[in-house]
Amino acid sequence: MKPFFRMSLILLILFTLFLPALPAQAASYQVVVTSKSGGNIRSKPSTSSSATIVRLAAYQSKFTAVSYSNGWYKIKDGGTYRYLSNQVAKKVTGPSTYALVVTSKSGANIRSKPSTSSSKTIVRRAAYKSVLQAVSYSKGWYKIKDGGKTRYVSNQVVRKKTAASKYPVASLRYFQLGSTSYITTKQSNVRRYPASTTKLLTAIVGYEVAARNGTLDQPFTLTYSMISVPYGSSVASLRSGDRVTMRQLLNGMLIRSGNDAAKAIAVRTAGSESKFVSLMNSRAQALGMTASHFSNPHGFHEWNHYTTAADMQKLANTYANYSYLITVSGRKSYKASIKGPYARTLKWYHTDKTLPKEPRIYASKTGYTPEANNTRVFFLKKGNIRYGLVTLKGTPTQTETTLRSVLKQ
Repeated sequence: MKPFFRMSLILLILFTLFLPALPAQAASYQVVVTSKSGGNIRSKPSTSSSATIVRLAAYQSKFTAVSYSNGWYKIKDGGTYRYLSNQVAKKVTGPSTYALVVTSKSGANIRSKPSTSSSKTIVRRAAYKSVLQAVSYSKGWYKIKDGGKTRYVSNQVVRKKTAASKYPVASLRYFQLGSTSYITTKQSNVRRYPASTTKLLTAIVGYEVAARNGTLDQPFTLTYSMISVPYGSSVASLRSGDRVTMRQLLNGMLIRSGNDAAKAIAVRTAGSESKFVSLMNSRAQALGMTASHFSNPHGFHEWNHYTTAADMQKLANTYANYSYLITVSGRKSYKASIKGPYARTLKWYHTDKTLPKEPRIYASKTGYTPEANNTRVFFLKKGNIRYGLVTLKGTPTQTETTLRSVLKQ
């Protein structure tokens, strides 16, 4: 047994000698994306192949880095380590601070020590809803900056103030049109209700068939069953007996967001609403919209009618290829001369109220149901580059905030 123990002792000595040379775990620090075009997150510290690109991080995105070597930050990205080049990111220097807000209506005691054992530690009282700047938190106490001194305030009377999100909608995708990658994303694979943004798919299917058959401008008569839609639907004010064309219906559906126009397109195209819905789902699958399912041509709420922001990116990319449909979706209004027993002129105004005010939006489609909240697909232009923005499940204010944040990028 002696040789065995001798060998074990030698190994132990060698291990002890080399132990100090083992690298200590690096302290983590923040890095921020400085390039306005975003920063590529890579699986390897190399630009030699686009295959190493995992995704694109938006301008001013922050990440926790664990080390830096040869121009590359090693970052924590979920449960995986990725790499970010120093050409598009930099280390965030200086102590990080965050805001606190006083939640107690009687105010908050600012103390010289993190303790309530003595009233002598109370320096002053901060009023309800006062905002304080904290540098750290430990055992129920926030350490705050108070002039040139360090003070303490209890978590029983204050809370951490979270900054308002730049993208407060539930789900979004912002991307360059024609691209399968994205610039900004948020819960884009979570199932959401699309509401009337469904009509982009309806328009593609209806337009393709009519253009192929040469029937875009061929008049036909509407029947009651062709325009019968659920109570509470948005409508284009069509009537049974109206003589219309597919081109007119496309305008009534995409500009006024008429559910009656959408159903009429469906029945005219496929013979029945159910057959048209089958065409919609087949077309969606062909586009790669594997996380979506459609139950009607207009987006009125049904539990089995859903999509994701990632899938809507695929739909928007295809829709952008149809110049006529984009033209229609960019119109502020449209006049339709309706023939038949109720001959009249209908004027439809675009449901997107931001369209006339924001020149960078050149087309859009709106949607709303109580279950879906507000949904939008925006087609944007910045210089010579065109982008798409999908927002799902947001209030009007949240949608507007998200749009403005994207336009500032």
